[in-house]
Amino acid sequence: MSDITLAVGDGALGSADLSHGTNPSPPDPVSPATDPLTAIAIQTLSQAVEMLREDVEHERDRADQAEHRVDELLHQLAEAPERALGADPMTAIGTQTLSQAVEMLREDVEHERDRADRAERQVEEGRQRIDELQASLADERRRIDGLQTDFADARTAAMITGWEAAAARARLALLTDKRRRPWWRRWFR
Repeated sequence: MSDITLAVGDGALGSADLSHGTNPSPPDPVSPATDPLTAIAIQTLSQAVEMLREDVEHERDRADQAEHRVDELLHQLAEAPERALGADPMTAIGTQTLSQAVEMLREDVEHERDRADRAERQVEEGRQRIDELQASLADERRRIDGLQTDFADARTAAMITGWEAAAARARLALLTDKRRRPWWRRWFR
């Protein structure tokens, strides 16, 4: 549903259209095209969501790369005992160091996955906030449209009242003006 449809309605003739007298078009709705602050706010929020989405993708890529590296190291460790059967103690120390490094990399991967999940939740919260702001904006537009309709109705009523008062004054002037009396009423008084 477009912003204009939200602001104007379904396009059917209603009280907003009829209250303007000879001008059947409703008052200009507030739309992102006519309200630069709204357009800027929506654009800024959209850019923020896009940036968060890119951050999430980047973090997922980093986590996948780290997981791939961990798998490579695990594969190397699995092959190491077969090669190290007759190896010296330095090889055993190297194998143990590699095992610790793999464990640390696993923790890093888990940490990166948690960060990616948090970033994804922030993106979702940003989307929800944008939806809430757009719904609030639509409500305010409907409220403004109602106020404009009420204002137009009040202005029309004031104009009609003014015209009726002017017509009553003119009738009163016709009835009470001495110059307007027929000559026989002025002479035979």
